[in-house]
Amino acid sequence: MQSTPTFRQRLFLILEFQSHKDRKAAWVFSWLLTLMVLSNVLAVILESVPSIETAYGQYLTLFDTFSVVFFSAEYLLRIWTAVERKTQFHSSGNRRRWAYVLSFHGLVDLLAILPFLLQTMFPGLDLRFLRVIRIMRILKLSHYTTALEDLLASIYTERDAFISALYLLALSILITSCLMYFAEHALQPDKLGTIPDAMWWSIVTITTVGYGDVTPLSPWGKVIGAFTAMSGVFTLALLTGIVASSFASRVRTHELEFTTEVEELLKDGLIDEKEKRTIEHLRREFSITEDHARAIVRQILEERSVIRPRGSKP
Repeated sequence: MQSTPTFRQRLFLILEFQSHKDRKAAWVFSWLLTLMVLSNVLAVILESVPSIETAYGQYLTLFDTFSVVFFSAEYLLRIWTAVERKTQFHSSGNRRRWAYVLSFHGLVDLLAILPFLLQTMFPGLDLRFLRVIRIMRILKLSHYTTALEDLLASIYTERDAFISALYLLALSILITSCLMYFAEHALQPDKLGTIPDAMWWSIVTITTVGYGDVTPLSPWGKVIGAFTAMSGVFTLALLTGIVASSFASRVRTHELEFTTEVEELLKDGLIDEKEKRTIEHLRREFSITEDHARAIVRQILEERSVIRPRGSKP
């Protein structure tokens, strides 16, 4: 017989937007958190406008204080409920809490309140630059999407190839900047008088930004500029291809894992309410769209109905 979930378990599922019993509460909290995050980003943008800062500065400060209280309460609740996080490698409650604190999401949640805490702890210091860090609160939305985690995991999976491509990019910047320095430093001492100055030109050219603040004047400089631009096309395309290929492979892996889990659930060719809830949880965990998930479930059920004739006992 399944035991009744405790308040902490229910709260954990609400915070993680995984609750079926308290689905409405989870939905309200997720939208409230999203609204708070987007409002904070908007507030940081608006307070950079002098006229708005002068007219509504006190209201923006009050809103920031309220936001810190809200995010602090959420952070403490996530630490408290982290015990309910089922992990294989952290058995004790304290270890699970520390695992959350040191995780990507835990550090993001701490970063959301860190500027306010530092300003409170060190009131005499000029820490106005920390106010800009509040824009990083947008990362809190990663609680409801695995996009950043998937991207970082994709880069980590192909880290050897990625590092090799970065090495080629750095090599291109170094070589072309040195060549441009020797070709143009006498003609443009104010813009290409040093190798670091030439490195700025090389980075701008390789990334195809082309600000136009520095342009080659000599014939050899133009040749080096053309070579730099071509090398940028190859190296950046290589980096982009590595990330895109790894990201696509991770998406396919999620799809295969979801399909495998669903096939195990639907071995009898039938689907009940509990299995529907489990499939929905898996869909969110593996970031599968609803239409795609329905198509996979429908295909599995059709295959099961062909293997097991309708009307026969499972």
